[in-house]
Amino acid sequence: MPQKFNVNVRIASLEDAPGIQNALKQNLIEIRDVDEISRKERKNLEEQGFLRKEVDIKYYKQLIDDPNIDIYIASDTEGNIIGFASIHRKKYNIMKVRDVIGQLSFENERTKELLLSENTEFAYLDQVSILPEYKRKGIATAIFKEALANIDTPVVVFIVEKPLFNKASIYWHEYNGFEFSAINRGEYKGKAFKFQIFVHWNEKK
Repeated sequence: MPQKFNVNVRIASLEDAPGIQNALKQNLIEIRDVDEISRKERKNLEEQGFLRKEVDIKYYKQLIDDPNIDIYIASDTEGNIIGFASIHRKKYNIMKVRDVIGQLSFENERTKELLLSENTEFAYLDQVSILPEYKRKGIATAIFKEALANIDTPVVVFIVEKPLFNKASIYWHEYNGFEFSAINRGEYKGKAFKFQIFVHWNEKK
């Protein structure tokens, strides 16, 4: 059970872009470097979590300006950004969401319809990143709960299994109500990849 930590959660403004990028970089690994890391480093990354996509500050400013994308930030009592989550709303087909799509296999028809139909809307949880010293304090969960309260569709997430298994992300998403729903396999730049796709059905009671 994560240790609780009081934070302020809100939608990001343009002035928050540098803090968001800083939170991203604290958990970043280039997948092309996976073969060069030691077994100990690999195990640590698997257990602590990581992000694989590095982007510049302009990218986050564009996201903040996009009316169909929300970046939620968490800040400490002094206003410093200690974590964020980016959520793309109004998505209708997973093939148009991710830049890497290979062979898809689904757990059930409900998931297949959600991910491939042009008539079924979902939200896409792209990135969640918390500064290392604030992990396991309930901050990412607090961010996600705030976001979920403002979403009325299922939420979809991709979690990398190959070439490096993000076990920490699996644990966190399951803890927060996501269900394993599909697999995406393929090859990218000569390296085999596999993603597990999880869905939070967001069925309000």
